[in-house]
Amino acid sequence: MKSIVVGAGNAGRPVARILNYIGYKVQIIDQKNLGEFPKKYQEILLQMEQEGVELNLGVDIPLELDKFDSAYLSPTIPSESFIREQVNLSGLEIIEHEYISRIINELINIDIIGVTGTLGKTSTTHIISKIFEAGGYKVWKCSSRHGNLLSEVIIQDIINQEHTKNDVAVFELPHGTSRLMSQVKLKIGVLTNIYPEHLDEFEDSLEKYAERKLFIANSSEILISTPQCREYLEPLRNDTIYYCTKENKCNVTSHLENEHLIIDYDLTSFKDLTIDETKGSFKSLFKLKGYYFENSTAASSVALCYGMDQNIISDGLRLFKGIAGHMEYLGKYCGREIHFDAAFVPEGLVSTLEQFSKGKLVVLVDNPDTSTVRDKFKIGEVIGKYADTVISSGYNETLGGVNMSAAQEVLNGIGEVNCQKIPVENMIIAGEMSIKISNPGDTILHVGPGAITNYQDLKTKMLQGIEKGCDKYS
Repeated sequence: MKSIVVGAGNAGRPVARILNYIGYKVQIIDQKNLGEFPKKYQEILLQMEQEGVELNLGVDIPLELDKFDSAYLSPTIPSESFIREQVNLSGLEIIEHEYISRIINELINIDIIGVTGTLGKTSTTHIISKIFEAGGYKVWKCSSRHGNLLSEVIIQDIINQEHTKNDVAVFELPHGTSRLMSQVKLKIGVLTNIYPEHLDEFEDSLEKYAERKLFIANSSEILISTPQCREYLEPLRNDTIYYCTKENKCNVTSHLENEHLIIDYDLTSFKDLTIDETKGSFKSLFKLKGYYFENSTAASSVALCYGMDQNIISDGLRLFKGIAGHMEYLGKYCGREIHFDAAFVPEGLVSTLEQFSKGKLVVLVDNPDTSTVRDKFKIGEVIGKYADTVISSGYNETLGGVNMSAAQEVLNGIGEVNCQKIPVENMIIAGEMSIKISNPGDTILHVGPGAITNYQDLKTKMLQGIEKGCDKYS
């Protein structure tokens, strides 16, 4: 079977690779030359070429469509484009995302646990994995910590035969990856929450964004969710298991007591679960902050529904020490406590900022825009309710380039509250400035998407600035 993949972007590359992997003869085309792609994508394209995918870059349309049997058209290609018109006229079989998803489903023959939602996907994925590892399972873990484009990471792992080396897979499933996973059967699916995010990709419609997330309702044998999503899920199925951190008609609830996480559960009404004790309570030592509390409850719910022993779950929670870039403590620099977090959605920012409500707080925020343009005014409004000083960087840590209007828009959102506002060009300057305007005993906190998309480089730049500030001002 000869197939042409039109578009070498984030959607086209994984499709070309999986088709090539199962034996298709694949050519991928794009208007861009190789050198016009970001360096990391150039490397992936060259790797694809080594695997057998033919690269045809810098062209508008191939000369001989009739030599192909099928075609995949990336969703970013306009419906009115010449190349889409020519492919449609050619009579080629059109490869849809559902077909690719069914291929992935057939290849992965181990239980899959999928985690989707707006906030909490990454940490929930890692906590679940830690619990299963505590139970002796070999875990194929895939999260945004392994790469910003998870569809590409999953395909790479399939090529590397991860599905044959492990007992269970635990996948973080952001909205972009859900296209590729829509037909993949999940043993357990987790929906953490649905908040306004990426709406510029969904015609500014929360309903359309939610619809993309709700694929998990049909894909999951067992579905677990927060009650925040109840209104979306009740029309789709009546057997959802709900978890929460307080009594709210949930099946699994949790609370903190003397540095322990207490889990109470009642799953007696769910007859299909292979679980020895359908009702009970257990606890685990727990010293983490913020959203780790709720996400540990979600992970415990998954493990319970999978039939794991309470003691193993407790051990897994105790062994989990957090994730780099998520409520990460970086240490004390010239008397200031430095923390590093990836929060940028307003609801997530509140969860993070509430943990630092005592003492003077200096917040460094990187440009909230990635390839998605966000409501920077709203982000500033939220941060301004908690911070004594906000230092806003204009540098886009995902795409590169400085946009000082983005930094200023964050500061404009703070309004007239008693909060010092400082725009800067990058996180090195932000780090240095944070020392200049603070005192020993103060807290310096980073928030922003760069902690996910450019973790190591961003952290290094911030600490470089902080160390420079310590040398200069302390």
